[in-house]
Amino acid sequence: MEQARNYRKVTFPHIRSWISHGWRMFRQTQNASIAYAGIFAVIGAILLIGAVKLDIAPMAFPLAGGFMLVGPAFLAGFFHVAALRTQQKPVRFIDFFRGFRHGPAGLWVISVICAFLFLVWLTDAAIVYSLYFGTAPLLGSLELISGIGEGSKLLSFVLFCSLTGSVLAFMIFAISAFSVPLIVSRHIGLTNSVGTSVRAVFGNFGVMITWGIILSVSIAGTILLFMPLFVMVFPVLAYASERAFRDVCV
Repeated sequence: MEQARNYRKVTFPHIRSWISHGWRMFRQTQNASIAYAGIFAVIGAILLIGAVKLDIAPMAFPLAGGFMLVGPAFLAGFFHVAALRTQQKPVRFIDFFRGFRHGPAGLWVISVICAFLFLVWLTDAAIVYSLYFGTAPLLGSLELISGIGEGSKLLSFVLFCSLTGSVLAFMIFAISAFSVPLIVSRHIGLTNSVGTSVRAVFGNFGVMITWGIILSVSIAGTILLFMPLFVMVFPVLAYASERAFRDVCV
């Protein structure tokens, strides 16, 4: 098992190169990537529709934002596919799942942490929701869209959830931004990979915070505004994250 390596410094222009690389990788693996991302798009759509049908539409916002807490657990498939493309091997849909099957134990620990924090986040959001709105049915989809622009409890709820959610999201981002690819690609131990990830994030704080905001806004915005676009945005950003890893840690 390899030991963790030191990280490299990156600059803001790197972000553009990461996204460009993510787009190229998406185009090379388009059908398989869309099929894999489509699984999460369908799950997300079911949850959002369920929130509206249950008349708790404001919970769509923490549900969408919460994807950033569990998203890192799904990246192993993209990293495995990226490795196959580097070796000029063809990519099939099943290859995304092989990234998990061959993943070391540390990958599953990170996944459990992500799932735990996601549940904590949803529990806290539900408690805050009940304090703001009680248990009465509230807001359909049209009222949700119009209400967010008003100086109302809904706007206050969204802002409060965004603030608290960003703290958890940053924790996950710092821990998993580079630890997941280090575990999957380099088979580095959990402690070393997490330590390297945290040092790399704080060592490139401005760039990585900007990158994290781009990831959060792009994913959450796509989920809330136009879910079908998720099957493109998620793979592009996942492959871009793999390139960020190679620029910083390899």
